[in-house]
Amino acid sequence: MPVIVIEPSRGWVAVKLKELWEYRELLYFLTWRDIRVRYKQTALGAAWAIIQPFFSMVVFSIFFGRLA
Repeated sequence: MPVIVIEPSRGWVAVKLKELWEYRELLYFLTWRDIRVRYKQTALGAAWAIIQPFFSMVVFSIFFGRLA
């Protein structure tokens, strides 16, 4: 019986931009679904994905700005 060895492709070279473009709608819907599910329980919903990093940036800027 012959042995078949399956190896993963090397890095990002295997990612074909044409395939990504063909499946862009699927990528959009899967990404949007993931964001909705992740932030569904928060009071601000998906906007929290933008607000939370912004507030973190402000706090770090104030804190580290005073240290420098």
